[in-house]
Amino acid sequence: MLQLACKDLGMNCPNVVSGTTVDEVKKKAMSHAQIVHADALSKMTPKQMADMDKVMESKIRS
Repeated sequence: MLQLACKDLGMNCPNVVSGTTVDEVKKKAMSHAQIVHADALSKMTPKQMADMDKVMESKIRS
């Protein structure tokens, strides 16, 4: 099982998402972020979003 924590991305949030694939984990993380961290996401540029996607991928662990 793969996991990603909001804390891994520098957020002060205890949420951890898990899944069997990297794509599944990223989708769950973004679903959470769109609800709980909507203000932070709304302030991000397309470049920052792309950079965050790369960071998410690098922080996903088993």
